[in-house]
Amino acid sequence: MINNQCPHGAALFSDLSSQEIESLSKYSRFLTIARGESLFMQGDPSKALYVLHKGIIKISRVNTDGRKLTIDLIEPGQFFGELCLAGEKERRSFAEAMTDAAYCEIDKDHFERFMQKRPDLALTLIKIIGDRRLAMENLLEDMAFMEIPARVIALLLKYADKNIVKIPLTHQEIADLTGSTRVSVSRCIAKLRKDGLVETTGERIKLIHEQTLAGQIKCSAGCA
Repeated sequence: MINNQCPHGAALFSDLSSQEIESLSKYSRFLTIARGESLFMQGDPSKALYVLHKGIIKISRVNTDGRKLTIDLIEPGQFFGELCLAGEKERRSFAEAMTDAAYCEIDKDHFERFMQKRPDLALTLIKIIGDRRLAMENLLEDMAFMEIPARVIALLLKYADKNIVKIPLTHQEIADLTGSTRVSVSRCIAKLRKDGLVETTGERIKLIHEQTLAGQIKCSAGCA
């Protein structure tokens, strides 16, 4: 299904003219996906860039030992699958819908030709890819040197907006994001709740004392 405004709404394309948006839309598809379905799998051909319009997409990777690590959560207005532009031939991660979602798929070859006409867009894209690479390196460093409770607290603070963790996360999803286990995460959340630092309602988490939580990132004794 072609949508003439398919790339519209993404911050990456905010400076494009209506004619440029229309040009991109000719090589784009507007698609929907249900919660729990996969958009692409690890090992699939890497041939497109995606822009999320609605919902939350989870980007994960399965290690050689079979363990799953979630490396990013994509929100509306953000793009993903960009490694196809950096020489990736096969997907090194997989994308799964955490909620019902709508997204735009842009053909890689056409987008590369488009960037030749808009080198400023290419520079912006390079910066964003670099920022994401740095964020991934920081995540791996955190998992190597931080205890599980500190990882969980850092994650809650990262996704908090006005004291509310804006993305509903199950304990298993938090575990996937922190390289932990569901049992360890449940124990940590229970400890934080007992200490009066968080309140939980279903998958919603409210942070009561953000400054105190930030101060505990390096001190997780008794949480694991």
